Amino acid sequence: MIIARTRDDLNQTLQKFTQKPGKLALIPTMGNLHSGHLSLVRLAKLNAKKTITTIFVNPLQFGKNEDFEKYPRSEEIDINKLRKEKCDILFIPINRHEVFPKFEEVKKIESGKLGNELCGKIRPGHFDGVLTVVNKIFDMIKPDIAIFGAKDYQQQILISEMSKILHPYLTILKAPIIRSKNGVALSSRNNYLSEKEMNLASNLFKCLENSVKLYNDNVLLNEIIENAQKFLISKKLNPDYFELRDNKLNNINENHFNGKKSFFKFCYIK
Repeated sequence: MIIARTRDDLNQTLQKFTQKPGKLALIPTMGNLHSGHLSLVRLAKLNAKKTITTIFVNPLQFGKNEDFEKYPRSEEIDINKLRKEKCDILFIPINRHEVFPKFEEVKKIESGKLGNELCGKIRPGHFDGVLTVVNKIFDMIKPDIAIFGAKDYQQQILISEMSKILHPYLTILKAPIIRSKNGVALSSRNNYLSEKEMNLASNLFKCLENSVKLYNDNVLLNEIIENAQKFLISKKLNPDYFELRDNKLNNINENHFNGKKSFFKFCYIK
């Protein structure tokens, strides 16, 4: 695996790799890699001849009083994991200026109406920062394929919509959520949780499973949401939101209930 630390290193490496046949697949990450991230690398290798992973803790997507400074970082462990997966290239910039040469002058991409709903409502500006860095990485690497996990579903939808406009020849693949045995989706921030808190968090997945069952049984939407909120509160969980939307995250109502493919989304902030 070739490790690039600067933009010049990256450009030189990509120049060599473009001379090889086959598509290039990109896996953008913020590091602290777990089985969910590694599943993206494996999916990339099934769909492309060449793979590149990026590790960059993007300051633009962290709001005021969020965890940018303490966000889990495990560089050497991450490198070893990627080597075992036979990733071809790792871009892990030495500082933010290798991604944003004039950081203070960066113009953010606006995530629009959807970017200010759901998780965006409680994390103002978050998705603007995500789209800005992803667009920059796409411009730098120019991959044929980019892969994102369904765990960050709202992010994946926004990136797909942005790519249709700014990177129309890029294929976006969505990888399935990888969960721990108790149903909690794997996440770097799970490192913050104690064993007791992880067990408590398992009720989130139980709530989703029950809500899907009620939906398939044609229970009214407001009853599903009310039932979910009561269940979470009974488990001493206080959701920032719990909504039922379609698979493009559009609002749905009772008139579109039957036969509508839908998606449950909630967020619990400790």
